Amino acid sequence: MKNLERRGAPRMSVTVAVEQHVEGQTHRCLASNLSLSGLFMERPLSSFVRHSADVEVQIPIPDGEDPLWASAEIVYDCFSALLHGSALRFKSMSPRDRARLAAFLSPVMANVG
Repeated sequence: MKNLERRGAPRMSVTVAVEQHVEGQTHRCLASNLSLSGLFMERPLSSFVRHSADVEVQIPIPDGEDPLWASAEIVYDCFSALLHGSALRFKSMSPRDRARLAAFLSPVMANVG
């Protein structure tokens, strides 16, 4: 049987307000899962045009420091009557922020395998 899981890392269910920066505009979104390789987020449905799949995201984590910053690629969009959901794959993040994210996700990663 073929494995349909495309994510490259285990994910943690979260409820985190993130900021998505697209072509000079900021959109507040709500992330529902997070991993070392990406996240899934939703925002209220509104009209906006995105000319590229490349975005930047600002992700607060509860470690008492500034939010994480990552550049990402949107790999999936979905729409409902009220929400626009997007799956993002991280393209780059500073080594320090990647280490902070790994520490935050370590409880879920310890339970994998």
